[in-house]
Amino acid sequence: MPEISLLEKSTDKYAVDKDKKIYKLKLLIKDETQNFLNVLRRAILEEVKTLAIEDVYIIENNSAMWDEMIAHRLGLVVLNTPENIKENEEIKLYLEKNEKGYIYGSDLKTDRKDVYVVYPETMIAYIDENQKIKIEAVAMLGNGKQHAKFIPGHVYYYRTGELKLEGKLDEKELENLKLLGVEIKKNKIQIPKEKEYDRTFLDAIERASNEKIKVIPKDEFIFVIESFGQYSAEKLIPLAIRELQNKLKNLLEFLSK
Repeated sequence: MPEISLLEKSTDKYAVDKDKKIYKLKLLIKDETQNFLNVLRRAILEEVKTLAIEDVYIIENNSAMWDEMIAHRLGLVVLNTPENIKENEEIKLYLEKNEKGYIYGSDLKTDRKDVYVVYPETMIAYIDENQKIKIEAVAMLGNGKQHAKFIPGHVYYYRTGELKLEGKLDEKELENLKLLGVEIKKNKIQIPKEKEYDRTFLDAIERASNEKIKVIPKDEFIFVIESFGQYSAEKLIPLAIRELQNKLKNLLEFLSK
């Protein structure tokens, strides 16, 4: 059975719901295969359904921006996705502005209080004096297989490693390591505690020592989820597992016929 430890969870100061959601989740996972982690990663990126603007109706636009460019930007606006939204439900949004200045995500309005723009300072357009933009839009559920705008976050994993000294370090190499905050005492390598699971940092030590310090891969992984804001990061794993369960259930039903 895999052993899972929480290494980090943090929020995003630019998100309107920063007090409600975790935006970054870092887990240490032992006794699990790389294949399984990749399945989970792909399920989050490709199968989890999120809310995004699908259709845009330009009622009025005499700004300098083309209709197509405004529609493209609206499609990339991150919307909170309540879990009670139905498969083909349409969420209507409205935007109307005729004052000189920038149009932001916060100018998008909707009838549902639980659907909102996660990053209110997202810039959509700019209008000058005597210009106006009036738009109606429809948001629907979709997944990353359909379009990148539905992808709920950045998900990646990497194997951890331990450092092993395999040669005598010269003064230049010791100086390089000191700049990284690394010390060698009685042939033991001491690194900052917060860098213990930072694979990029460990690889930098290997280069700074001219590979006299080797990074030896360990049988454990760091699994990182960085939510784009539609969901809190810790919800993405159970949502992905639910989608996998549905696929397996459909396959079992087909095979049992």
